[in-house]
Amino acid sequence: ISGLTSQATRELNFPVDERGTLKSVVEYFRETYGFSIQHVQWPCLQVGNTQRPNYLPMEVCKIVEGQRYSKRLNERQITALLKVTCQRPQEREGDILKTVRHNAYGQDPYAKEFG
Repeated sequence: ISGLTSQATRELNFPVDERGTLKSVVEYFRETYGFSIQHVQWPCLQVGNTQRPNYLPMEVCKIVEGQRYSKRLNERQITALLKVTCQRPQEREGDILKTVRHNAYGQDPYAKEFG
């Protein structure tokens, strides 16, 4: 894995012949493997070299235990990450309590075992 694409899977195209005919990643996986990509808004993993990258939708990949991504995130990725993780303590607590109520953890015997 050499990186993540900055575009969503639905926006990625690549040349399939010498004439430069383009095919979308979504179309390629449907035609070649009969696989319909569900999460077209996610980026793809970029594998191979920079001159001829190969795109793999995340949902067709399996992360091996202990594998990590050590490259720096781009500005858009950092902004998106901060947007979903930066909350005031009261807001975070409220969101957690709402999730607990919504998922009925108070009725779940396994959750009760953990207090």
